[in-house]
Amino acid sequence: MVKAAFEASFRYAKAVSSEYSMDDIEIFRPETPAQDSALMASSIIDVNSIRDADVAEQIRGERLGALLQGLGCFDVVRGFHDEIRAGRRSGSVSQAVKASGLSRSRISNPNLYYYASDLYPSFIGLREAAGVMGIAESAAHRLIRAGEFPFPVARAGRSYKVSVRALMHFKDISDSIVHVDDIENGALHASGGLR
Repeated sequence: MVKAAFEASFRYAKAVSSEYSMDDIEIFRPETPAQDSALMASSIIDVNSIRDADVAEQIRGERLGALLQGLGCFDVVRGFHDEIRAGRRSGSVSQAVKASGLSRSRISNPNLYYYASDLYPSFIGLREAAGVMGIAESAAHRLIRAGEFPFPVARAGRSYKVSVRALMHFKDISDSIVHVDDIENGALHASGGLR
């Protein structure tokens, strides 16, 4: 399901100009009228213009949570969060959060932060990656053979796998740091307050 969310977001990113950033996560939400969602109606907030880094971080997390709820894949995310809270998995950015100086990290457990890309698969096939890049799969194969592919690829038998993080970097899609509580609050809001 998370893979479906990833594919939907990149299909949309491919269809629009590169002026949009990941901070406007709601642009990836399936088309719904703004009056149906208070979150969509309030999405005129430009996260990049918010001076308080803690507030901007919270809004990013809530928007991603609402997106995941809207795509119907929040149950998988909830399982991921349960593993983090139980200590079976640690957040991937605890050191970066401590160094960033976010005041919320002093209040909340820094191990509850992670990169949004942790929810995506680590690798996707060359066909999907080429689609995101806007080129044909055969052109991607030619670029790999010529050593001109813009980032490293991994060989998997007779096919190639592409790192999702490398692809995000290539497409200038930021990898937001999110907190489990913010993601869950956004999902709860998007579901109308029902768990």
